[in-house]
Amino acid sequence: MIQGHGVNGLREKFVLGRQPEGFKVEGNFELISPIELLQLLAQARQSGAFGVPGGQIYIERGQPVHAQYKEARGREALFEMLALRDGQFRFLKGERATQTTLEGSLDNYLLEAIRFLDTRLDLSPFDEVELLDHERMGRITLDADEISLIKHLARPMSLLELSERCGLGVDAIGLHISHLARLSLVQINARTPRTVRLRIERLEKARGTVVQVDTHLLRVWRGQYGAFGNLEVKDGERYLQVAIEPRSQLGKALMLSADALRHYGLKPGQEVVAWPSL
Repeated sequence: MIQGHGVNGLREKFVLGRQPEGFKVEGNFELISPIELLQLLAQARQSGAFGVPGGQIYIERGQPVHAQYKEARGREALFEMLALRDGQFRFLKGERATQTTLEGSLDNYLLEAIRFLDTRLDLSPFDEVELLDHERMGRITLDADEISLIKHLARPMSLLELSERCGLGVDAIGLHISHLARLSLVQINARTPRTVRLRIERLEKARGTVVQVDTHLLRVWRGQYGAFGNLEVKDGERYLQVAIEPRSQLGKALMLSADALRHYGLKPGQEVVAWPSL
């Protein structure tokens, strides 16, 4: 397992090294972007599975043959994974796909993905989405996730709320909302990062009192307020200060180990209000 190497270190491992079946590389997207990683794998003509929580891209001799991410398959799944800006990844050499949903060269997919991602709006999880034009919906071809998003927009709703309602990550929601905004179907109302209502969930097989919070939320808060390492949490009339660490794809969940639940007197399923401790 290799963890914490820079891009040059990964290039050396992929391109210059000879790896056995089952060779594994793990890291996070602060180290290298999904596009850069796939380019290295293609350059080295690797075969295996590039995985993130909820999805995998299978490649054969550097070319993509199958992608799946949440409920999406093929091109849509590939683009959603390439859009990820945070979270963990791993590459497991020698893994084989059981189906084929992608054909053609990786370079062509990456060029298309880059053009697609360049049109993504810079959205915050706190930004509010408002449905504009009901009549045009019947005249425009939308994918299943976009139709689902629109069905939830009976009232203006933040990206974070939409993520919770639809079961999609905030990054995936942002891509779809960007597309809907370009089609003039929705309007984005910018909102300053503020307090957010989060749901307490139990973190299995973990110890200690550090609390996990969504990486995207932390990035937006820190972009607005600067560096901080704790959250203020309001539980009814109680105010708690909790140490935090990032974890991708949590949305509105605040993850606590059994130790942390006892320490802070919280219970899975309850909701609390949280904001940066500055």
